[in-house]
Amino acid sequence: MADHEEALVGDGPQVPVKSGILSAMFTSCAPDPRGSVHRAWGISLLFVVLYFVLSIFEMVSVQQSDDGSIALIIASIWTGFIHLALGVLGTFVLKRFPTSFSVGFFLGVLVVLANQNIILYASFHKYKQGSARSNQVFASLGFVLFVVLTFMSLLLVHFKHEVVVSPLEGATSTAGGEDETENPSTAGGPGTPAQP
Repeated sequence: MADHEEALVGDGPQVPVKSGILSAMFTSCAPDPRGSVHRAWGISLLFVVLYFVLSIFEMVSVQQSDDGSIALIIASIWTGFIHLALGVLGTFVLKRFPTSFSVGFFLGVLVVLANQNIILYASFHKYKQGSARSNQVFASLGFVLFVVLTFMSLLLVHFKHEVVVSPLEGATSTAGGEDETENPSTAGGPGTPAQP
């Protein structure tokens, strides 16, 4: 089976069981998927804030050199602000508004910023203007953030059904138009049709 496929097993209520490489990677997270996503996001936030602070130092370092590139000055500070916005967006989506659309939007932003970080790593890795040490630290943290955001994206993709909260959660399946196999917690509740 592919990573995104689910199998329905058991004789009782049909409960989706995930299989694939992501299941093998995240077996330790399976008992508390929502908590695991929140903890992983907390760790990601530490790196995001550190990258924002470091982007300011990198901007100053490149700006103080006589032959520094204006494009890389703008890239470093813009990246810092974008990552700060990512921290606010991600916290808002995961804590306050975890609908299907907002989690999907957040996943898209994570993937784009992970790719942006690998490009910034390549740009600043061997950049000679400014402080070579500052450039190297900025590039290395960009690569680490690429790995962290990629891991966060994979974790969120794998546990998206456990993180997403339907606006009609808690309503009966007949009122919400929801299939009983999609949400096993409402199966057999009041107002649901009998299982054939």
